[in-house]
Amino acid sequence: MAHPATSIAILSPGFPDSAGGVTAHTHRLVRNWSDSGHDVTVIGNLSEGPKSSMERLQEARAKFLLVQYVPFLYGRRGLSRFPERLVRRASGAGIRVTTFVHEPWVPPTRLPWVVLSPLQRRQLKGILAVAHAVVTSVPRWKAQLREDTEIVYVGSTMGDSNTAAAAEPQLPAPVVFSPFAAGLRWEWIVEASKAIGAQPSLTVIGADANQIRLHHSVGKWFQADWECTGHLPAAEVLARLARARLVLAPFGDGVTGRRTSLFAAASVGARVLCSTGHLHDGSFASSALHIATSREDFIDKAVSLWSTAAKPGERSERLAWYKEVLDPARLDARLLEVILGSRK
Repeated sequence: MAHPATSIAILSPGFPDSAGGVTAHTHRLVRNWSDSGHDVTVIGNLSEGPKSSMERLQEARAKFLLVQYVPFLYGRRGLSRFPERLVRRASGAGIRVTTFVHEPWVPPTRLPWVVLSPLQRRQLKGILAVAHAVVTSVPRWKAQLREDTEIVYVGSTMGDSNTAAAAEPQLPAPVVFSPFAAGLRWEWIVEASKAIGAQPSLTVIGADANQIRLHHSVGKWFQADWECTGHLPAAEVLARLARARLVLAPFGDGVTGRRTSLFAAASVGARVLCSTGHLHDGSFASSALHIATSREDFIDKAVSLWSTAAKPGERSERLAWYKEVLDPARLDARLLEVILGSRK
């Protein structure tokens, strides 16, 4: 559905230079919405303050504001009055506000988070009380946000898929992409790679050996025989994922629509092995992804998938599923409908 050109603003702290999934998502939204004829302005500098940011919205004649929300985007402890103050100013000025909740608040599972979690929750509730629309990519969060929360997946933020590389020789080991992604079950990955017995035992895309070795949580799993590529341009990442015989992506919270690294692999038709978890989205049960329900199941499936040759047309089927469910252009068009208030 085509919409008349309008002026849209996005609040995305750290844009355009900060690394991370939210910044990459914002880059994609700016590109796709601008290509559709809309005037898109991004507010990424929180030091301007709500008043100055509001003046920028007025200068841009913004009629709509999308707030990209993760608590820690707005301060070291994930606490700030900035987003609610700006949302209230924008709403009061007649700007329609949509909040995209990528992460609502930290769970009270660590001592510092026992204090932060309720404070972050109250902070978000204040924002949602003013917002005209609320979006998340995790259905299990809907009940904690608002009854009218819309579900829109993020999908891959790596750009156009590169499937031509699939014709090149396959990589010699199972692949992990974005090794520092929160929630990766590294114990499962290491055990599965050992059971597979390839040499090297694992190819890691997104960090070099020294970065992994020194990482506070991943370092203890480091193996000397891993092939570590370091940081690569997006096109090269997709080319390597397309050549992967198997991508390992087990997350502690399961498969959700916010797992951009997982869906980058899916975007090139790679064979991907994931896992269920407490936030698992059941709609992916009938997907082209392979999903394990336990550590033992994950290891068994990894060995079986590694040793089984792909069937003719298997990659095409996976690509067709991705295009239907997670095509970035469709996802961004759907989000635009929510923002403009035209979502049926």
